[in-house]
Amino acid sequence: MLRYIFTLATLLDSKSRIKKHYSPSTVISNLFDEDLDEIDFINSLSELELIYGFEIPDEFYDKTDMTLEQFAYELSQLPLISDELYPEFFDIKFTSMKLTKRYIELEAKTDAESVRKLEEINNQFELLTDRLNVLLGNTLVN
Repeated sequence: MLRYIFTLATLLDSKSRIKKHYSPSTVISNLFDEDLDEIDFINSLSELELIYGFEIPDEFYDKTDMTLEQFAYELSQLPLISDELYPEFFDIKFTSMKLTKRYIELEAKTDAESVRKLEEINNQFELLTDRLNVLLGNTLVN
């Protein structure tokens, strides 16, 4: 569990414009300010997925009222992706991270080309979600 606390704190610290104090009792939401925001937290969780090979459920992204220790415990309960499935998992997650970065860059733009690109990115997200669901054996509902 300490590895998750250390890694998450290191990832968050690398995104913060100023050095912060991290301890297991630090509440995640108390870290957010003008130097570190929720997007940084989301990006850090995506990186954790790649580092440790687990799928972080969507509801974890809202658990910012937990301490780093509580959050790390929740992470430690997640099943790991098998070595056999990891290359495909990595490709899906890494592609999602790149698309998310591009989406954020375009989000505020309203010109026709940017809107078209945002729609294209959303379609790519849907395809990646379908691939991930198949990979993880989740039931697809369409």
